[in-house]
Amino acid sequence: MRNDLMILIITITIASLLLVIAFLLIASVFRRFRHDRQYRQLDELRLSYRDRLTTALTSGGIAGWAESFCAAPGSLAWRAVEDVLFTFMADGTDGETRSLFQRLGYVTYYEERLAARNVLVKASAIDKLGRMNCSSSTAKLLPMLDHQDPEILSVTVRALSRLGAKEGMLAIVGHLPVLLGRSLVTRKTMETALLNFGEAAMPALLEYRAELADPWIMSCVLETLSHLPPDARSARLAADQLTSPNAEVRSKALKVLGRARSLSPEHLSGLVLPLFDDPVWFVRLQAAKSAGMLASKAAARELGKLLFDKNWHVRSETALALTRFGDDAIEVFLDAIMTNDAYVRENICEELERSGFCDRLIRNLGDDEGSLRARSREVLKAMHRLGFSIPLEEYALNGEDGRIRQELQGLLSDGRTA
Repeated sequence: MRNDLMILIITITIASLLLVIAFLLIASVFRRFRHDRQYRQLDELRLSYRDRLTTALTSGGIAGWAESFCAAPGSLAWRAVEDVLFTFMADGTDGETRSLFQRLGYVTYYEERLAARNVLVKASAIDKLGRMNCSSSTAKLLPMLDHQDPEILSVTVRALSRLGAKEGMLAIVGHLPVLLGRSLVTRKTMETALLNFGEAAMPALLEYRAELADPWIMSCVLETLSHLPPDARSARLAADQLTSPNAEVRSKALKVLGRARSLSPEHLSGLVLPLFDDPVWFVRLQAAKSAGMLASKAAARELGKLLFDKNWHVRSETALALTRFGDDAIEVFLDAIMTNDAYVRENICEELERSGFCDRLIRNLGDDEGSLRARSREVLKAMHRLGFSIPLEEYALNGEDGRIRQELQGLLSDGRTA
């Protein structure tokens, strides 16, 4: 009797499980079928509305057509019109499109959804308001900067930067200590957002500097300034930060100074040179980059010391930076390429070839200045010995200047004999 009861219980359990599995499979198939049907309908509606909206926008009479595009919020027609309008925004036709978002109720709808408790719903509403590029939404989005959820904060920063209103920019700058200090928003997100405001962000960043104590924030500010047009005030701020105990800040300060050549004081290269001996490799690398951008003749010899840096990134960047010094760098290259350090020699040759500086050396073979021609020839000879001969061979065969071709042919011949 007991065994029969156990068998019955097991049978019922198995049957129940099979029914549940069958129900889930049927529900899954039905859901997929329904979604496929909706997507097909949505695609058809998109095509239809795209043609109609295109006609309305090109005719110039959108005001009379607007009512025909109204739809119930959340419906397939609503989503189709929204998708088409966002496509138009991406294509650059944002003037009339922006007004349609307002006329058809999309802006009001998503502003109301900012009060939703669901984080995903709220974040989606914030993102869409930013993409609609309606500056009137700025005031509605500003309170979102006080939210505790990092996702909400990130999407709010991006949305405000798209809207481009001064109030949004000032609010973002004012919230830097919270957003970056507590790592609620990534620095990359913040830098991208600030850059979207363009030069308008510069005064706020420069005025804010006196209060900046967090190196994470200062680094973000300097990185942003390094992508904005060169400015004497930015250069002064960067110069003040070269002695920062934080390596990231020193590196970003050098990046700003490297772009400020036309606005910098005469002693700017003197500010950069001491950083060649920085204990942190990426600071030395940025110092080499900045020195190359400044191309101060006095810095060439000092910069050449970094060709022997223990970090290969620094060595490579130094060789590339020196190519920007023109003929002033030839003697530096010649001294370094004659050493016994194989890594240094090959690294220099690679950069000379890759940067096109080798072409300058070849042209110098036809120069009337004997010393410049001689130094250039010695560097080319060293390159040939190390196997970097392709530019030399190409010019020796097809070059325009017969005198230089003859010089290179003799150089190549001497190298083969050796």
